[in-house]
Amino acid sequence: MEAPMRERGRPLVYEVRDLISIPEDVPALEVERGDQGIIRELVLLNDSVTAFVEIPYSTGQTRGWILVEIMPETKVLSYTLEG
Repeated sequence: MEAPMRERGRPLVYEVRDLISIPEDVPALEVERGDQGIIRELVLLNDSVTAFVEIPYSTGQTRGWILVEIMPETKVLSYTLEG
């Protein structure tokens, strides 16, 4: 869940984001199997479900992104470093 934010004259808003455990080590992002990331988008393509997963630092800033296949098999497809 992201921290609530308030804009002038607008109601308090927050977004709920699902967490996912990363299925394997990604040393370039300093991610170990079982660490969690935030699902930002799910894509269904040819009977495969893929998640775009954001990996944040403890400060909330984005460390990088991991593309994780969820179905039919859970595995890391690719990753990218932020910045």
